[in-house]
Amino acid sequence: MKSKRIHTTISIALLFLVIYLGVFLTPVYASSDSPATEFTVGVPVDRCPMFYIDKDNGKIAGIGVDLMESAAKEAGFNVAFKAISESNLKEALDSTEYDLVMPFGSAVSSASGQATIVSDNLIQTPFTLVTTDKHSISDINTIRVGMLKSQGGVAETVKQLYPGITINLYNSMADCIKALRNEEVDALLHNSYAWSYVLQKPSYNDFKVQPSAMFSMDFRAGTLETPEGRKRIELLNEGIAAIPETKKQAIALDYTTRDLYVYTFGDYLFQYKYF
Repeated sequence: MKSKRIHTTISIALLFLVIYLGVFLTPVYASSDSPATEFTVGVPVDRCPMFYIDKDNGKIAGIGVDLMESAAKEAGFNVAFKAISESNLKEALDSTEYDLVMPFGSAVSSASGQATIVSDNLIQTPFTLVTTDKHSISDINTIRVGMLKSQGGVAETVKQLYPGITINLYNSMADCIKALRNEEVDALLHNSYAWSYVLQKPSYNDFKVQPSAMFSMDFRAGTLETPEGRKRIELLNEGIAAIPETKKQAIALDYTTRDLYVYTFGDYLFQYKYF
């Protein structure tokens, strides 16, 4: 009788042990094959209002940030944004510091020549040419265009769309503006969201947008085409598909109607005609 009780006690103990192992250890084993719960996203921070440093809190903000955070929330993961230290997005793709890099219009090879994979489109971004009052655009396929060096991936996409175009890349928007004024290029190319910010500068009041030369480009995240990269993109795509189109447009409208440009001392002098 006593041995029977001992046997019963051991059986119950073993049963509880099995239940314990099943409840507490199974998630650990399952998580080893599941995607990471947080992705580091590398972005350029010189593209206000798409990506920029918020002067109030020092964090990266913008249309792209809100869109990615919305997609991440829908798909059940977190994102942390990091300013890319590389000179362009193609170089950033080769870095191990980022799980994803954005924005891309389409898949391009990394700087080292590796194949990449891009997400579904987050939002359609209209790209617009800007010229001085002295210039007008007749044929986009034959002009010289200035762009930021950090837009190297976008430049490749533009070159595919317009094979006859000549693209010069510059380190900063100030360098782009200087090239346009010195007639090194016929026009500057950026998305219209960025122009809504850049053209708030008073001394740029002689620039005009060329609406007839507009085209739209996708706004995607990318990574190297590896098994891990495909898992990240698949998870991100689930979130992108769940974002309502009205929310995407509301995010873009919110940032493009904000007064984000910060006047410099020179801007005030120019505005009040002391120059």
